[in-house]
Amino acid sequence: MTDEGVRITIGRKLVKRYGRRFFVVPTERDIVLVPVPKDPVGELGRIGKEAGLDKFSMKQIRKFILEEASKEARSTIRLASRAGRP
Repeated sequence: MTDEGVRITIGRKLVKRYGRRFFVVPTERDIVLVPVPKDPVGELGRIGKEAGLDKFSMKQIRKFILEEASKEARSTIRLASRAGRP
């Protein structure tokens, strides 16, 4: 629901459960609210461990990220060229 100032209002139960701070993530068709963790750095560490990233050095992780970004960029360029876009 929104108020006159076009702000999103959230019910008390949801605020109690998820807190007052959210990231707003726009998608093609929706807006997604993602709660901001109380300890964002700790949460990232937990997610990294669950994904197995604690087994790699920062140098290895950076290399993997750059390789994946490069693959994604090449793929995007290929798709754009097939569609006739520069």
